[in-house]
Amino acid sequence: MSLRYGLIPNHLTDDPDDFMGIVTDSETVTEVDLVNRMIGKGSTVTKAEALSVIEEYEYAVAEAVKNGNNVNTRLFKLTPSVSGVFTNQSDGFDSSRHAVKLNLNAGSRLNDAVVDIELRKVEINQAQPVLQQFVDLKTKVMNETFTPGQIASIRGLLLKFDEEDNAQGIFFIAADGSETRVVNMVKNKPSELLFFVPETITNGTFQVEVRTVLHKLKTIRTGRLVSDLVPVQ
Repeated sequence: MSLRYGLIPNHLTDDPDDFMGIVTDSETVTEVDLVNRMIGKGSTVTKAEALSVIEEYEYAVAEAVKNGNNVNTRLFKLTPSVSGVFTNQSDGFDSSRHAVKLNLNAGSRLNDAVVDIELRKVEINQAQPVLQQFVDLKTKVMNETFTPGQIASIRGLLLKFDEEDNAQGIFFIAADGSETRVVNMVKNKPSELLFFVPETITNGTFQVEVRTVLHKLKTIRTGRLVSDLVPVQ
């Protein structure tokens, strides 16, 4: 298998000739798929045993995070940080202006795997929305956080959608797969969307998608922001 990528115009720089690479047609491997790979290569570990060990491992990592620890494994390095603007030296953490963010970086084993990825350049012939930048206009933070009930901006390509069609729009997707659609739009243009973030999404980690039916096409096309976002409480 190879990592397929294509080039599209980059409108985030001043050079009109710039292009940026986007990954396309990548399959998603789930936890169940990983377990099946583990037990499918002659291992004596059963599926139930594998799932149990993974559950205990994930619990241990989550407990370390709750205690404010850094986590350093061969797969990943995880460190907590605080985002938001502090007004002066005596200012303290305020959940309405600040947020705890988790920074996740590849560990040694994943870095070794990246070197072995086979790349394949392809033509981007299936138009879809491209989300290049998400900005929380209250905090000015980019591609990290959002403030519930406040205005945010998404910049990119082919973003405009039909606001009357509930299947189209901006969607915040929680870790459990539940979705919240944006209903209060300020600006709906191909290169930028301005909107009020739904007030109900106040906890967790979210992915952001834009779904639209492009001109002369009949099916919905979806684009997703690369970065996960967390709400500023």
